Amino acid sequence: MIKDDVFVVGLGLGGERVGYDFQQKNYSSYLINGSGQDNKTLPDAKNVLVLEGYDGLAGDRKLAFEALKKNKDIIKKVLDIEEKVVLLLATGGGTTGSGCITHIANILCEKCPDKIKCACLMMPREDEPIQKRLNAYNTAKELMEIPEMGAIIFVSNEACDSDLNKINYNLVNMLDAFFTDDSTSSISNFDDSEKLKMLSDNGAFVIAMRSDYKADVQESNRGKKVSTQDMINALTAKNIFLPISNTGIVTHIGIINQKENHMDEKEIVKAVGTPENIFTGNNGNVNIVCASGLGFPTEYIVNMGKKAMEEQKERLKKKNTSSLLDDLEELEFESQIETKKSTSRRRKVSLDLLCELE
Repeated sequence: MIKDDVFVVGLGLGGERVGYDFQQKNYSSYLINGSGQDNKTLPDAKNVLVLEGYDGLAGDRKLAFEALKKNKDIIKKVLDIEEKVVLLLATGGGTTGSGCITHIANILCEKCPDKIKCACLMMPREDEPIQKRLNAYNTAKELMEIPEMGAIIFVSNEACDSDLNKINYNLVNMLDAFFTDDSTSSISNFDDSEKLKMLSDNGAFVIAMRSDYKADVQESNRGKKVSTQDMINALTAKNIFLPISNTGIVTHIGIINQKENHMDEKEIVKAVGTPENIFTGNNGNVNIVCASGLGFPTEYIVNMGKKAMEEQKERLKKKNTSSLLDDLEELEFESQIETKKSTSRRRKVSLDLLCELE
């Protein structure tokens, strides 16, 4: 069981909500936000760290740097986390979460090389406002370009009919099942070191969980066993994550078979790709299949960013034609979607912030 090795950091309202669900399962955690209104929605939350002087960032991710700079005590608390795994949670479309997560990730990667830094980014729906989708694009891009990052989980807010409570419930329950698994078998075991190895793999991470037993009956009354294809569908199609990259890139596959069940490893490999290694455990409380070091879902994210940019251009074009001013014609739309050069500048900004702490 690696639960006690995991520390959760929820950033912004969306990250706080998921972080609060982890708190309900007794995970060590911080919830970071500046908005008093947001924080009031979670009156029972613990360890809430307030970005003083920044009651929301009004859609501007750039303000996150100033907010963190003026609340250095929060950064110091994050750097003092003792657990091996730090899981950062944020919504890509928000402001506080999307603005802070990449700065904090950069600082942790620079200052705490021995820790495993993971991120969970909730991605907006296709019909959400332009700025939310642009924020999500830039946040995902920046996280993907940090080579020291471990697993990055991309959650789709399109899932579960966009029921965020249901999405969060499934996300937390699946990760909790992974973190708390302590199954043992004389045949093979998916041990803690292997779980930590998967979390340390740079790339996308997905997980599926299904139970052989009906929830409303005693364990002695078994339901239909979950099949390998059921788990493949849950891992690759019917889930809460962005689509798996079709590159076939995967570093590790983890399997936990529930009691007497047995997943066909070869079929899972056919569906996901050939990994460096497969970790298998037995006698689990539920069936779990997960994959780490996957290729990033770049096609999905790029298409989302391009569509948002096209809509932004059209919006500004309409605004320009109805104005007596010509200034909007000079707007550089490329500045909305940052290039690699601008991302490196963002990391430099993050490290400048770190230097001020010393």
